[in-house]
Amino acid sequence: MGVFAITGNLTSGKSTVLKLLKNKGAGIFDIDERIHEYYKDRSSSVYKKVISTFPQVVKKHSISRRKLAGVVFKDLRQLHRLERIVHPASIRDLGEWVKRVRVKKGSYIAEVPLLFEKKLQDCFDGVILVVAKREILIERIRKKFSLSREMAIKRLSLYLSIREKIKKADFIIENDVTFRKLKEEVDSLWNKFERANSTRHFSKVFRDQNA
Repeated sequence: MGVFAITGNLTSGKSTVLKLLKNKGAGIFDIDERIHEYYKDRSSSVYKKVISTFPQVVKKHSISRRKLAGVVFKDLRQLHRLERIVHPASIRDLGEWVKRVRVKKGSYIAEVPLLFEKKLQDCFDGVILVVAKREILIERIRKKFSLSREMAIKRLSLYLSIREKIKKADFIIENDVTFRKLKEEVDSLWNKFERANSTRHFSKVFRDQNA
């Protein structure tokens, strides 16, 4: 039926929407989960580069995700260093996954946080964008990562503006109300997926949605 990307700013609710779509029957690819797998695999080049670059995050020969987060979420320079290590491998694996599932039946969805920033949108048949009001995102980031308001705003600044993303997206899901409302939006999206049986049909569905 189609291969789609789901994206959005930090704490917008991408992972929640992805889980809801998985429960509907979609095949999924989660870049963040794939990166966590690298951290567990001592033979991977990512693991070796991370422990070499950030030796302070090693605990009993394993990468402590908590320690790593503590380093990179409060220092943007360190975050960029980490991204230069993990992004090439994760983007390579994403591309291989897209090739595999494109020849299969069904709906497949990849969560790609920096989809537009890395210019990966053309790899997919459509883009689902999860959005929330800026102040809500700032508060979520502060709570989730124990950051100051200033640092939370800096983290958001790493992403393309939401206005630009909305222009590029095919379907918008709002996640600044109740979970029930979010689920209703996901249900509506899935119903459109089920009615479509080709990429061409999906394109028409998205055009109708944005009309």
